[in-house]
Amino acid sequence: MENSKFFSEIHGNFGFGCMRLPMDDGKVDYAAFTKMADAFLDAGFNYFDTAHGYVGGQSETAIGDCVAARYDRSKFILTNKLTSPYFNKQEDIRPFFLQQLTWCKVEYFDFYLMHAQDKNNYQKFKRCKAYETAYAFKQEGLIKHFASPSTTRRTCWI
Repeated sequence: MENSKFFSEIHGNFGFGCMRLPMDDGKVDYAAFTKMADAFLDAGFNYFDTAHGYVGGQSETAIGDCVAARYDRSKFILTNKLTSPYFNKQEDIRPFFLQQLTWCKVEYFDFYLMHAQDKNNYQKFKRCKAYETAYAFKQEGLIKHFASPSTTRRTCWI
């Protein structure tokens, strides 16, 4: 199974969530974040998680500058997310996704999640064909791993 080999490559059981990063005068403190990321990777961990809304939109560029620009892509796993406020129709998703790759300075995401879904915005993700669009990115090699809605457990609000 493709994913079982991948999961054996994940070192440790700890991820570096980039929802809150060290700040200096309203901007991510790159020196502090770089030191944290280096310590995390040196300790044998390799999983980073970001989303466009984290740290006022600065999380992705911080990942790009402090991790991706400094480490070979094979040395870390990166998850990013599609969040409801950043698209209104299917045609909005591709340009946003490609911009996320640019901000993160990577050619692909290991995982790309449909973020913060609830009973209020799940229909928007369906109407805008977000799942099908993400699957197309997987087929293009822009996302390494994909779990379709039919293979993931549904929650009570669906």
